[in-house]
Amino acid sequence: MATSPELSEWQTTSGGPDDWRAAPRAWPLQSDETVGGAIDRTLVQGRPRRVLDDARMWALLGCWAVLWFVVVARHGGYSWHYFRQAGALLFDGAAAGAPAGGLHVYANYPQLQFGPVTSVAAQGLRLLDPAGVIPAEAIMTAVGLFVLYAIRRITVTLRPELADDTRLRLAMLVGGGVFLIGWLNLAAGYGHLDDVLALLFVTLAAWALVSDLPAVAGICLALSVDSKPWALVFLPLVFAAPRAARKHVAICTATGVLLAWLPFVLADPHTLTAAQYAITNQPSSALRALGVSSPTTPAWDRPAQIILGCLLGAVAIKRHRWPAVIVLGVGARLVLDPGVYNYYTVGLLLGALLWDLLRTRWPIPVWTLLSGLALGIAPLLTSNAALLGEVRLWLVLGLTADVLIAPARRYPPSSTP
Repeated sequence: MATSPELSEWQTTSGGPDDWRAAPRAWPLQSDETVGGAIDRTLVQGRPRRVLDDARMWALLGCWAVLWFVVVARHGGYSWHYFRQAGALLFDGAAAGAPAGGLHVYANYPQLQFGPVTSVAAQGLRLLDPAGVIPAEAIMTAVGLFVLYAIRRITVTLRPELADDTRLRLAMLVGGGVFLIGWLNLAAGYGHLDDVLALLFVTLAAWALVSDLPAVAGICLALSVDSKPWALVFLPLVFAAPRAARKHVAICTATGVLLAWLPFVLADPHTLTAAQYAITNQPSSALRALGVSSPTTPAWDRPAQIILGCLLGAVAIKRHRWPAVIVLGVGARLVLDPGVYNYYTVGLLLGALLWDLLRTRWPIPVWTLLSGLALGIAPLLTSNAALLGEVRLWLVLGLTADVLIAPARRYPPSSTP
């Protein structure tokens, strides 16, 4: 059956079939059908549908972040006093009779388990609002949305075929929504500026790697370590750069770390012992599930976290799965850390989301959802500490196995930096 010439005005517009503003496509005349009937049927069957474009996706994620900010920020900032204290001690010094601040701050106040970049940023936010925390919470919330944007840019750079794919937008919407719940708990609930900065800078480092900016990648890696020492687990990203660029990444990283930490170490060598600060080994920790029953942090624990994270990252690089360095490094921390604070979850969600977006074939961020359920929802459903520890342990083990052991044929090909 031939298409009626009278219907030519209903052909699809130049926007293409995926453009929701496109005119309906012409349909051929059926038997015993008039031209008017064909036009009516075309209007019904070819009615344009609204699709999830970038603007709507970001608008929904932004509204979701604002909603959670309103819920959490009002009674948030649980740990913000540590950061205000660090900024004051570093720049204003300690009160009369108290241990010295300035370059002695980390040696004399080992409970401040974060780096100089965090202390400097905290001072800036403290000056912005000396008495409150709401502006700092709002800025850290906005950083979470920027991190999501950076993750999307990394994804479409490595897999350009997904740039206009609705599946990627759906995965970003679902996974990003889960990620933002954890991020708001970190940024507004606890106000942990150090983790915010460490995760921001490692994401920027990955973005710089795929953008062929090795020096910028090295600087961002250094800033991540200078924000939170456990970010040393991300150092294998140095070897994700092309061979010719690795020395630039390594030099910039080493220089940035030395410039930030060396003044404190030279002024007070006890700065190096601040990492031995111990916290309680919680009954629901994965460390307990591994059989470590020490009441506090074992002396070998923090070095083991860094060593394990770097080893797993090195294996991921060897297997050409460098985007998994983030999730593997954070996973090593979760498995061996005696603490079970909710804000620990965010790093795993970040790494899992990047892995999901880059490697899965369908618009369901599986590991991001599983991580959110296991670490965010499970504690609301049971108070069995031993069970929660097992859940944390097996989640990380399963994710690690999928990243490092699963055959490459399960995933579509992607580019490398």
